[in-house]
Amino acid sequence: MILELDVGNSRIKWRVLNRDAQAGARQPGALVGGAEDAAVKLFESIPRDLQLSAARGCSVGSELLLVELAEGLKERWGLELDVAEVSAQCGGITNSYAEVERMGVDRWLAMIAAFNRQKRACLIVDAGTALTIDLVADDGLHQGGYILAGLSMAVKALENNTGITLRNRDFSPLAGPGTSTEQAVLGGALCSAVSLILEALGKLRCTDSGAMVYLCGGDAELLAQALRSRGESGFTVEPDLVLDGLEYACGNQ
Repeated sequence: MILELDVGNSRIKWRVLNRDAQAGARQPGALVGGAEDAAVKLFESIPRDLQLSAARGCSVGSELLLVELAEGLKERWGLELDVAEVSAQCGGITNSYAEVERMGVDRWLAMIAAFNRQKRACLIVDAGTALTIDLVADDGLHQGGYILAGLSMAVKALENNTGITLRNRDFSPLAGPGTSTEQAVLGGALCSAVSLILEALGKLRCTDSGAMVYLCGGDAELLAQALRSRGESGFTVEPDLVLDGLEYACGNQ
């Protein structure tokens, strides 16, 4: 059994992969809040009698938390945590960054996993605390990307820096021009994200008409509904893209 960890800014995502199972056959994972006691909660969630043979993970969150997790794995199972890093090339993807270490490892892993679904041009959207959009050509060359505030963060930024106070924060995938402050703010955040996704996708489809969108992150399903409402069907929600990329970055253990 292989334990896989994705330590994000607001949560830890984990799963256990059966190395002997067919591709895609995995034990259920869990989500743990990114609080100070996240490591304790994580280890409480994993059965003590689980026989782990390896552990691999990535982190864009607290380095101290990653160290705490690594120490827990060492103490409990005698395992070293194999931590994924961004590189110039991996899994058929060529990184466009001159300073590859400045790219978030979650973006890198999601790109690798998405491209290897069909090995053709694709757009990878990770809709979490931040919203990232990355373009990958059909030869695996990263074409660059965008980083903007995630939907909730964008709304909070307006509240924190203006006189706006929202009574609710319930996004609608059918958002259009708002007839209240709430609708205008929430619709503006969502529509701006969707518009950028569609613009980036159009660029990819100039050279590969079958280019797909892969959505992951906490707001992936909301964006999927918004894209569907706008007539776009060339997308799929893949919640485990970052974890899926660990196999390529860390290798078969």
